Amino acid sequence: MALFRRGDADLPSGEPITRLRPDQIARRGISRTFQIVQPFPEMSVVENVAAAALFGGGAPSVAEARTAAREWLSFCGLGAEVEKSASSLTLAGRKRLELAKGLALRPKLLLLDEVNAGLNPAEIDRALDLIGAIAASGITVLLIEHLMKVVTRACTRVVVLHHGRLIADGRPDEVVSDDRVIEAYLGRRFAERHRVAVL
Repeated sequence: MALFRRGDADLPSGEPITRLRPDQIARRGISRTFQIVQPFPEMSVVENVAAAALFGGGAPSVAEARTAAREWLSFCGLGAEVEKSASSLTLAGRKRLELAKGLALRPKLLLLDEVNAGLNPAEIDRALDLIGAIAASGITVLLIEHLMKVVTRACTRVVVLHHGRLIADGRPDEVVSDDRVIEAYLGRRFAERHRVAVL
């Protein structure tokens, strides 16, 4: 499922980006995180984020990149971890580090790929609060997500793809009760029972 949480920022202009380098895409206001997080393990937490701020976020110096990194790490709840090795973080910590790196690029549009994968319910709740704070700051968030709890809490618009084909697009409450979505995720038998129950 692709999920949208619209901030107040203007989205990138619609120019093609497929042939651009990652740093050029970042400077046009688009950033992303990865489902499988792989920080630079030999570097500290702050160095990981400072690298993003320096090479993609337009920070004019290493010192200013480190300052920006500390601010984003604090925003993401890692303010006390800045000098630790990135490899020492828990999975939840590495996910927050990945978010801080994405935010250090100063995006208008932030793409989050399965940001909650592998997290426990309490960690997911904290991640949802953080995603809400990011959207409230004016950044538009596009999530790739399969957890219904996240879909219904975090999104203002839901787009469902099944085998690469669009099968639903609308508000979360509309989409989660759509028979095509139920069938795609739970099977034809369950979708039939849902249709009968609704009638």
